[in-house]
Amino acid sequence: MTTNPPVDNKAKDAAAAVPAPDFSSQMHVFWEKNRTSIYTFAVVVLLAIVGREGWDYFNAQREAGIRAEYSKASETPEKLSTFATEYSSHPLAGLAWLRVADAQYTNRDFKSAATSYQRAVGILTDNSLKSRARLGAAICLLAGGDVAGGEAALKPLAADTGVDKVVRSETYFHLATIASEAGRSDDVRKFTDEITKIDPMGVWAQRAFTLRASLVTNPKAPEPATPVLSLTPGK
Repeated sequence: MTTNPPVDNKAKDAAAAVPAPDFSSQMHVFWEKNRTSIYTFAVVVLLAIVGREGWDYFNAQREAGIRAEYSKASETPEKLSTFATEYSSHPLAGLAWLRVADAQYTNRDFKSAATSYQRAVGILTDNSLKSRARLGAAICLLAGGDVAGGEAALKPLAADTGVDKVVRSETYFHLATIASEAGRSDDVRKFTDEITKIDPMGVWAQRAFTLRASLVTNPKAPEPATPVLSLTPGK
């Protein structure tokens, strides 16, 4: 007489007979459960990419437009001043103020030039242009009769080792000239020594030599040197 297998054994055998779902089936189930989330994520990523590309394109177009405006404004100092005011946060505004200041200095409007140079200092990031604007502001104070203010502005610029050697040499020369006019011979020697250390073959070293020689040949203070901006105006 045949004995039927226990019920629980039949269940185990049936379960063992059912094949495990393959990878395709698993992916299908996963897709059905999550496709809405996947679509949403894909759309978000796509919008982010499109947004970034659109923003880059917008910035590029805006930058090109600002440069075109600057080119047009270069025709006159008045237009440059308007441009610098309108685009006050743009680096070109600093260059515009520098050029406005140069024009005002040339026209001997030293007070306005000093203000424009200071505005340029506050915007410019290029160290050579920034130091040139600092020098311009200090020289405008001297040219306008504010010797104490000009000297106070020159000293930190002369001591700044990150400044271009030509600018530092010219700065020390103006300090030496101020000292010479005040009869401070020791300061004249000190400042002219600094020039020969910084740029011994430069034009300011030659002028410093002449100024220093005047201490021996002429006991009276020499005629004040006309303040100049020796560097090429910003373009």
